[in-house]
Amino acid sequence: MRTSPLSAIALSCLLACGDDGASQTVGVSMSASDTNMTDPSPTSTSAGPTSATSEDTGTAGESESGTPTTTTPTTSTSTSTSTTEPETSTSTSTGTTDPIDTTTTTTDTTTTSTSTTTTSETGETTTDSTTGEPEPCACPDIEVPLDDGIFVLSDDAELWKYFPETNSFTMLGAIGCGMTNTFSMAVDRLGYAWVQFNGTGELRKVDVTNVADCSDPGFVPGQNGVTNFGMAFVSNSDSDKCDRIYGNTYSGFGGYSEGPNAGDFITIDPNDLALSKLGKTNFDGAELTGTGDGRAFIFGGQFPSKLVEADKDTGAALDVLPLNGLEINNGAFAFAFFAGDFYFFTDSDNDLFNSEVTHLDYDDSDMNGVQDLTVLTENAPLLVVGAGVSTCAPVLPM
Repeated sequence: MRTSPLSAIALSCLLACGDDGASQTVGVSMSASDTNMTDPSPTSTSAGPTSATSEDTGTAGESESGTPTTTTPTTSTSTSTSTTEPETSTSTSTGTTDPIDTTTTTTDTTTTSTSTTTTSETGETTTDSTTGEPEPCACPDIEVPLDDGIFVLSDDAELWKYFPETNSFTMLGAIGCGMTNTFSMAVDRLGYAWVQFNGTGELRKVDVTNVADCSDPGFVPGQNGVTNFGMAFVSNSDSDKCDRIYGNTYSGFGGYSEGPNAGDFITIDPNDLALSKLGKTNFDGAELTGTGDGRAFIFGGQFPSKLVEADKDTGAALDVLPLNGLEINNGAFAFAFFAGDFYFFTDSDNDLFNSEVTHLDYDDSDMNGVQDLTVLTENAPLLVVGAGVSTCAPVLPM
């Protein structure tokens, strides 16, 4: 996300964060390449205390536009399969804590069914039964995987991929949409990056396996008075992996701001692409990220910036985490959830060329009792204005 051209006129040039479409990437060839970003002395700070607020309510519609893999840890799994060939049936029982498999063969007639029961660490038990039908909103097996990294969009309309495990970037190429004034981006479960353009609010779908393939999905900009918004795809729930776009509006006037009811929390119906306002947020200009288990998070605000888990029905804050030491300062910014943690891409020094990358140990995977903020690099090879992670990406640490 970046501020609009109008805000650049109103503010000093140090606060402007857009461009005229000319490339601002430093030291990067147009062919796909890996760039490792290392920092000999990464800086760590602790995120601030947590508070919660609530806001007005609304209602989100249902959708069936996409779905990620389930990564719920299990303690036991049982599977039974019956096959009705003429005079044959086979059942198999397997326990995860007992290596012994028992197979029996009896005589029966013809049908096929599968039932899987899973018990999670929290004691919750779910059962899934199928009759050979395709899984709804299944994640595709494509050349550019959706589950091993974060897609990032540059200010000059290039699509890159960031790999958290190695803190490295790979350029996928310039998107073929005929427009370069990029604003935000979200990635769906089917392998398409939905790119939004600054000032017009137009959306285009870019195939992540062929970034020159850019199509118009038919979204009508300006619905309900909304032009630009930070956005992300979010799964419907932990059990319903189909996803839809949620967003936080930006008025386009002045820099990003924070205050009571400053922005609108919106969603886009995946069937007719109708935009609806669900409630209010405290941010005029904020980005979103979603998870495969149905959670939505907002990144915005100032002094300090904040990470907010939002109610998808209303936009109300369920949890607020101040990000002490991480500032947006009206620079280009984006973020994404990946494998239990968050990765922030900011231009807090407003150099208009290179983003900083900051990692939040949200799940406290190092078990030190602190949600550490660590600067991974201060000079990414691009200025990031959008970040998108498919809901096919892992929810738990890899």
